[in-house]
Amino acid sequence: MTAKGSYVLVVRLEKALEIQVGKLGLLEFPRGYYLYFGSALNGLEGRVQRHLRSEKDLRWHIDYLTSAAPVTGVWSVADSVRWECVWAQFAARQAEVSVPAKGFGSSDCRCNTHLVRLSSRRKVDGLKRMLRENFGFGWAAGEHGLDPWEVRDMRRTVL
Repeated sequence: MTAKGSYVLVVRLEKALEIQVGKLGLLEFPRGYYLYFGSALNGLEGRVQRHLRSEKDLRWHIDYLTSAAPVTGVWSVADSVRWECVWAQFAARQAEVSVPAKGFGSSDCRCNTHLVRLSSRRKVDGLKRMLRENFGFGWAAGEHGLDPWEVRDMRRTVL
């Protein structure tokens, strides 16, 4: 049986980029760390592996970003509940978090966005800690996912 779940992709941009993102148009992405909140109720592992591949059809908003910058980490929770909206809304309300693109990844829900930006690894670690404390997930290697800093460029470990 394939596990259902929700996940967070951590994407690092070492320099600012302009990226054409489907119908959202040409978007500016400042240097920093981007967290994308998603769910996969038809197969968590398969969805995450797809996001990590460099060769893929550009289907979702996040595909445009992950085609231009490496996924440096994945946090996941095997659960039949879609956590992506709850996490994205929580994250977007935090003081050191910015919303780089309204509507990014949230065309199938009422959220403002499913993508947030933080300026440093320390701030990403802080947000991860806050999500863990507020939603009770372990998010440590061997528990519910991978620690985002154990593997620098996860694409190298896939296929």
